[in-house]
Amino acid sequence: MRKTSCIAAIAIVVCSLALSAQKPDPDAQKLADLYTAAFNKGDAKAITALYAADATRLGPDGLLIAGRAAIEKSYVDGFAGPLKGGKLTLQLGQSYPVTPDVKVMEGRFDVAGIVPIKGRYINTLVKQGASWLLASVVTIPDPPAPK
Repeated sequence: MRKTSCIAAIAIVVCSLALSAQKPDPDAQKLADLYTAAFNKGDAKAITALYAADATRLGPDGLLIAGRAAIEKSYVDGFAGPLKGGKLTLQLGQSYPVTPDVKVMEGRFDVAGIVPIKGRYINTLVKQGASWLLASVVTIPDPPAPK
């Protein structure tokens, strides 16, 4: 009887942990909503404000960009060129706390526009004051469909 009770208790804890891991992270959702709104307006300054000062960004083109100024320039150039009029959709996946001030979030992105792009992202977030900011963004485009 005691063994059965322990197994049942463990099963309840495991199920509870699995369900809590599936709850949306409100901090990640807020950041994703702000990012999506800024992107869809073509607002490079608003997007850049979501990045930490020393952030890095690996774009779907494979270019690594470091620092807010360079990240902002990449968005300004993108919104004037291949991202012009693009509409972003983010699908949040899981968010994993690393420390109380650092988390990793992953999910999928879809940019409809002149150059459509779909893929996955992995972001590292850092808490600065009351805000969560992007410290590292890695985007991985989906491979081309087989012909």
